[in-house]
Amino acid sequence: MLSTEKKSSNSEVDASNATIDEKKRKRMISKRESARLSRIRRQKKMEDLINEKAELERKLHENNENYTAKWHFLFALESENKVLGTEEMGLKQYLKYLHQILVNYKETESNNYPEV
Repeated sequence: MLSTEKKSSNSEVDASNATIDEKKRKRMISKRESARLSRIRRQKKMEDLINEKAELERKLHENNENYTAKWHFLFALESENKVLGTEEMGLKQYLKYLHQILVNYKETESNNYPEV
């Protein structure tokens, strides 16, 4: 009878070990899958960051080109403004000169033809 009890006890231990082994196997599979998904998420995040970096570099290059173009345009406007300022001063001087001629002419006219 002892051998039957021993066999029964061994089979229970084997069943218990098999249950434990099955749990370990399932946990191992679950951890592997979790690690795989974690690597996939990390890879996706890295790709997103690389794409974002490329987009930011593209925008920076575009903004630098815009800045350079606007700076050149501003420089051209300032140069033109200086030229126009110089022309304005010359035209004001010329206008004063013409005004003085007109005043002198009127004085000469009034001296030559006094009002009666």
